[in-house]
Amino acid sequence: MPGRGQYTEEARQNRLAFIQAQTGISLEKVAQNTFEPNKLVGNIESFIGSVEIPVGVAGPFFINGNHAQGLIYVPMATSEGALISSATRGASVVSRSGGMTARVLGQRMMRVPLFVLTDIDAALFFAEWIKNYYPELREQTLKYSNYAQLVSVKPEVFGKSVHVHFVYETSDAAGQNMTTTCTWHACLWILKRMRAFKHIQIKHFFIEANLSNDKKVTYQSFMEGRGTKVMAECLLPSEPLKRLLKVTPSDFLAAYQGFVSGSIAAGMIGININVANMIAAIFTACGQDIASVHESSLGHLHLEITADGNAVYASMVLPSLIIGTVGGGTALPQQQECLALMGCAGPGKVRRLAEIIAGACLALDLSTLAAVAGGQFATSHEKLGRNRPVDFLKLGHLDIEFFSKILKQYHKNEKLQVSTIELMKEVKLGSSIITELTSHKVNKLVGLLPFCIDYTTSENLQNQVKMMVKVKPLDTEVMIMLNGMAAMCDPQLALAYAKFQDKTGFAACHIKELAVMRQTDPRFVRYVPVVYEIDENVAREVYIIVEEYLENMVLMDSADDISDWTSEHIRTAIDGIAEIHSIWLGREAELKKQSWLGYYPTRQRRIEMLPLWEALGYNAFEDDEFLKWFGANDLKQYLAILETMDEWWTQLEAMPKTLIHNDFNPRNIAFRQTEKGLRLCAYDWELATIHVPQYDLAELLSFSLPPDVTEAEVTAYVEYHRNALERASGEQFDPLQWREGYRLALYDFLVNRLSLYLMAHIFRHYDFLERVYATFKRLVEIEKL
Repeated sequence: MPGRGQYTEEARQNRLAFIQAQTGISLEKVAQNTFEPNKLVGNIESFIGSVEIPVGVAGPFFINGNHAQGLIYVPMATSEGALISSATRGASVVSRSGGMTARVLGQRMMRVPLFVLTDIDAALFFAEWIKNYYPELREQTLKYSNYAQLVSVKPEVFGKSVHVHFVYETSDAAGQNMTTTCTWHACLWILKRMRAFKHIQIKHFFIEANLSNDKKVTYQSFMEGRGTKVMAECLLPSEPLKRLLKVTPSDFLAAYQGFVSGSIAAGMIGININVANMIAAIFTACGQDIASVHESSLGHLHLEITADGNAVYASMVLPSLIIGTVGGGTALPQQQECLALMGCAGPGKVRRLAEIIAGACLALDLSTLAAVAGGQFATSHEKLGRNRPVDFLKLGHLDIEFFSKILKQYHKNEKLQVSTIELMKEVKLGSSIITELTSHKVNKLVGLLPFCIDYTTSENLQNQVKMMVKVKPLDTEVMIMLNGMAAMCDPQLALAYAKFQDKTGFAACHIKELAVMRQTDPRFVRYVPVVYEIDENVAREVYIIVEEYLENMVLMDSADDISDWTSEHIRTAIDGIAEIHSIWLGREAELKKQSWLGYYPTRQRRIEMLPLWEALGYNAFEDDEFLKWFGANDLKQYLAILETMDEWWTQLEAMPKTLIHNDFNPRNIAFRQTEKGLRLCAYDWELATIHVPQYDLAELLSFSLPPDVTEAEVTAYVEYHRNALERASGEQFDPLQWREGYRLALYDFLVNRLSLYLMAHIFRHYDFLERVYATFKRLVEIEKL
């Protein structure tokens, strides 16, 4: 290896070149790093680069320790999804229950050398001699460390062998290396002194023989402690348990007792749920010894119900936490920042770090146990099962040949030649919520892929075109993703969602948009993106739409900020959607026969799903950590709308219907600037369904109007939509009945769409949602005037 022992950038580059030549692997990403090679002496050898691990922040954890007090945020380096969310959920319930008490019980680092003598008598003599020379041995160790303090020396005889326990306190250092150095020199002193005893011969001496438990999981470490021993405890009243973890005290204890019996049957050392997840994440972020994760993950979780049955007492003991705030990887710049985030960087901080880790481990275990107790654990990890191998689409399949075929067919020119294609990475995508969230649950190519393609026509003219390749997930994959969300919210919501998952409008969403975008009616084509190709392969689970890459649009993806929206934009959107509504108006029976339509709403179907709608409402109200603006009055109004659903859906049932967008808001619409003015461009049609045309209007106004909108403004827009559809369709609509249809569409928008946004908001913050809900409430208030 070139540059052996050298810590310079030149030596690093030489090593990289050598490895690249030997293996043929570029290591382009590994080579990127921010380290100064000369500062890595003692941390690594043959340095070539670094590996990034994502760091997230969990908490805040409210801790009442001797060394850590107050609200503390904990950095966690991990690639395991949902881990930080689960830790934060545990932190929330503990913090809202008064926080957790944490105490360091002691510190103990060992090095246990082995001396092999000639017989038992010699071994016993040697062991007794060692006991009498503790002060001298302590003096020897003090010469070689500023942190290690020898607190005891204990010989243990096994036949003619003597293991000598050198037990230290190491202050702010983990101490494994320093205690080795101190013990080594103390042993050299012992060997020298033993020469005075002619009848004693030490046949062998080893600095370590596995009795120090270094990087091992052992009962000795569990019982006596190794590293820092720390404990945390908390008291969880039933109300926050039910509201935030969705379990009762009795359910919680029953699940814990199951873990106790399972741990005993497995021969587990201690009882815990997933302490290792927290230990590994904090160790990685904070420069601790990763090899010590498994022994540091020894933990004992204890739960019991209080005498009155209205609270759960919980404690966590970590007997073998191998941590330091000085030395080792703690001096690396990013790791030092993570320690500083918790106020744990530098000398005098190791006990604070131990109390924080114990509290974080307790919170994560409580959250995970609650997920198991509430039935959320399995459903949140649900995957789509397949009984056959699938040749999934890969990024490499979207090659020059793929785009050549599309462009030749689109331009009807077989001589057209594509020269280069490039996946555009530095672009802002107006993301589809459904596709984006589902892509995290499936191990295949799904999502929005923008490409820039250079091609030559038959006349040798150079052209360039940008295309968006939309690779759609299966509807079942979308439903599993939503099931996972519901499962992490509430057991009852999870059960209700699982029961009605294929009736929520997401059925057939992978084929629906393909079918809708195949329409050639000019009233549709002029208001949607240009479509180059639609590809569907059931066997390979491939569902693709290749359409124009939307750029230079007006108000693209503007849901978070509607300050630039004017009445002109709203009326332009209404003009466009009214023309689209006119296509299928009066053809409801024909539309229902389309195989791609999926599960469309009816009065009976909506009423059957009342358990789900109710569960979504209660979930929004009870999760006040994220939905502070959905209070008791909001829940009361929501439930009142549900109670009268039979009545108002009976009215909706009798009204004219058409194919609606069903997601018609500034996330999915923009405007083209043409010579004649603005023109609507509506995309993402995967939720299209049969409904009254006023539904799209209700959603548009909820998203695009401010919460202080006036009754006159709303009336003008409702009438404008009615008149626009009359012009486009040639039909006449009674103004009063039309306004009533709009009012009832608002109710259905709350039940069928806003309730799902409220659930999703708990997992992913949507900047627009609080404003949209406030506007929606104002629109409903206007209809009651």
